[in-house]
Amino acid sequence: MNINRGSCKTSKVDTEDYPPANKHACFVGSRGGRLRPALMNGRFCKSLNRLRGRPFAWRGMLGALLLTGLAIQAQGQRIPVDGLAAKVNNRAITVGEVMAAVQPMERRLRMTYTGQELVQRLEEAFEQTLNAMMEQALIIEEFKRRDGQMPRQAVDQQIQAIIAENFGGDRGRFLQQLADEGMTLEEWREEIRDQMIVMMLRSEEVRPKVVVSPRQIRAAYEARLAEFQQDAEARVRMITLTAPSDDHEQEDPVSVDPEVQAENLRTRVLDGESFAELARTYSQDPRAERGGDWGWIDPEVLRPELAQVAAHLEAGAVSEVITTPEAAYLLTVEDRREARIIPFSEVRDELADDVRREEEARIYRAWIDRLRARHHVERFDLDDRERSL
Repeated sequence: MNINRGSCKTSKVDTEDYPPANKHACFVGSRGGRLRPALMNGRFCKSLNRLRGRPFAWRGMLGALLLTGLAIQAQGQRIPVDGLAAKVNNRAITVGEVMAAVQPMERRLRMTYTGQELVQRLEEAFEQTLNAMMEQALIIEEFKRRDGQMPRQAVDQQIQAIIAENFGGDRGRFLQQLADEGMTLEEWREEIRDQMIVMMLRSEEVRPKVVVSPRQIRAAYEARLAEFQQDAEARVRMITLTAPSDDHEQEDPVSVDPEVQAENLRTRVLDGESFAELARTYSQDPRAERGGDWGWIDPEVLRPELAQVAAHLEAGAVSEVITTPEAAYLLTVEDRREARIIPFSEVRDELADDVRREEEARIYRAWIDRLRARHHVERFDLDDRERSL
């Protein structure tokens, strides 16, 4: 097996059928700020949905990511600014390409993490993306080994579909955008061709081989039985009435006293008015617009004064007014369901999808392992990458 200085891990990748000409390719920026098919971590069509309508949104991305790389190095971390990250046969993957592909994840990570944890998450994203790019390269190299042919007409049809959706069919505007990005149409066509190859081979090698038996689905249910245990729940609606602030001027303080108002509303409900409609009109919590509907909940999620009432109130009944220092409350329980284990029949389809995805991932990983054994894969460690700067 020709693997030097480490190996490429496989990533869980959702399988997609080879797209007919009337479907559109999916893209993320990943090379020098350019448009590139989205092959990272299997998010082909998720990336498309995010990027349709702004297919050239990645200008200047690489420069920003190189600054990110410099910042990481300044903190003594182990992501170099550029150089070779890996090779598959004679196909090189540079650090700059990987960092540009990481950029969408980098923005999200910076919104969630800081300091050393951010650095660690960025390094993990770099490694995961590099692995995915190596897998992409392996698939393309396998296509070449098989003397595969991707008709130019099919690629052109895909490009025409993209122009129609993102540029209103204006080819001149599309070509100008390419020029602004410093790309030629032939370079971009090659990117689209690569994506189509990967999707086609994965469709041939993975999905047809996925077989999910009823026994597997039942075994998954038994293994995850704890997930399907439901506590006793109540369908709760609530009206919340808060006390006026100290500086609130009111000629008739009694009329805005939350306890008095709650008593009045309770009387109206008992006289036949809709609890939901009164909640929409008078309640002062975020669920007011939903008629005070809390949905199916375990009463214990409520504050203790409310939880005790919700746990024992009969279905269809309206509570007495519940007062706290902050507010007055009315509750109604529309229905109850006892603690139970969700039956197999209710989750069979969900489990079948899960088992199918797991089987696809297993078959995909096995296929990638075979490709790794067939092709020369070289992944450069830190010292090699630093020497290549």
